[in-house]
Amino acid sequence: MTRGIRGSGAKNKNVFEECNIKKAIITANTDGFEADLRKASVVEYQESMFSDTIDVSLIITSSSSGVRGKNLMEGLPLVGTEDFNLAIEDANGNVIESELVVNKVTPIESTTQKESIMLEFTSEQFIRNEERSAAVTKRYDGKISENMRKILIDNLKVDEDNIDIEETNNNYNFIGNTRKPFYILNWLCKKSIPSKDGKRGESAGYIFFQNADGFHCVSIDKLFSQDHSRDKGGAGSYIQAGQPETPVGYDGRIINLTADNRFIANQKLRMGAYKTRLVIFDPFNCKYDVIEQDAYDTEEGTTHAGKRLPIINKKFAGEATRTTYMLRDTGTLPTGDVEEQVKKNEEESFEVESILNQSIRRYNQFSIGSIEVDIGADFTIRAGQTIFIDTSSSSNEQDQETNKEIGGKYLIAVVKHAIRNGKGITKLGLVRDSVGREGKPHNGSMVN
Repeated sequence: MTRGIRGSGAKNKNVFEECNIKKAIITANTDGFEADLRKASVVEYQESMFSDTIDVSLIITSSSSGVRGKNLMEGLPLVGTEDFNLAIEDANGNVIESELVVNKVTPIESTTQKESIMLEFTSEQFIRNEERSAAVTKRYDGKISENMRKILIDNLKVDEDNIDIEETNNNYNFIGNTRKPFYILNWLCKKSIPSKDGKRGESAGYIFFQNADGFHCVSIDKLFSQDHSRDKGGAGSYIQAGQPETPVGYDGRIINLTADNRFIANQKLRMGAYKTRLVIFDPFNCKYDVIEQDAYDTEEGTTHAGKRLPIINKKFAGEATRTTYMLRDTGTLPTGDVEEQVKKNEEESFEVESILNQSIRRYNQFSIGSIEVDIGADFTIRAGQTIFIDTSSSSNEQDQETNKEIGGKYLIAVVKHAIRNGKGITKLGLVRDSVGREGKPHNGSMVN
């Protein structure tokens, strides 16, 4: 379990700042002995929307008499799955507390005088996911979001207060078939359409991930449509500027920015980012349907971070670039008693026409644009928040156009808080589903 304790946030973050390892206690599996690891030289805490759980790594150097007269490996001894309690604090008093377990132990250096090892920790649920008793075996009926919640609580033993699931508009009946919970949750995400004001959302596709506030199953549409302002739950506005102080209207300065300007056309086309083709075969009447969907037809409803989708050369814009084949799911696992099931045997169990193509496109539009930024350590920032980025102004006209393209609203896909010898920095991996600068910083001096 991870608990994030929010404070005032970041102000005038210009340099690496003092950070504090408040607690780093590892508990031996053998007898419950507790070793204090606060003298670790490196601590890295990471949340990622591309990972099911948070990850923490720690480098510790101990003398031969470090733990019970022995080095750390022998003194505990370390074998994996040990409990680890971590609390780290940034310069503004914002604290992240995590209850983790040891997943990996890697020796770095070992001499008669000292030992250096890297310890890698993960959430309890990462280990529990491997247990036979956690396997999903039951039949599940009804709304997908409710079944996601049941699996997190019943199979992975997640406290309900640490679960955030966006309600789905659609149902889906299935049997677990002894598959692992994380597999099932990610599998269901691809089949989910959000319920928006009681109606069907714009497009299919959910993301399952963990951050300091708990586990989340949230639609891609909702993630990108969030407000970036701190007072509305966002990460705020940051600027890459030459002046030493943070300009008015921004929450902090960017220490370093790296834009990933790579665009591999055939890769995006192959994955079906813009136009998809779905072939559905009905085994009952031996007929098939072909459905093509164009991302540009729904562009207004599914581009939330930038202005538009990339403009594809007209010579290649008319053809679908990914074809998916599916069996029509008719009469499979209908809800109710035998009589009700017989009546529903011709009903479609899964709305493949309205979901699959949407889901494929939405996932592949997820990171059309991506950048990495470094800011001063700020432990209030979470994966899954939105943030506004501004680059420094330039007198060069070409640079100004580039800045407009790079700047704007992004989704925080990866957060890494790194503490090295008492100094902290926060590294952010940012993505967006479209291109072009959209939005503006709250009360910022730069305009769209």
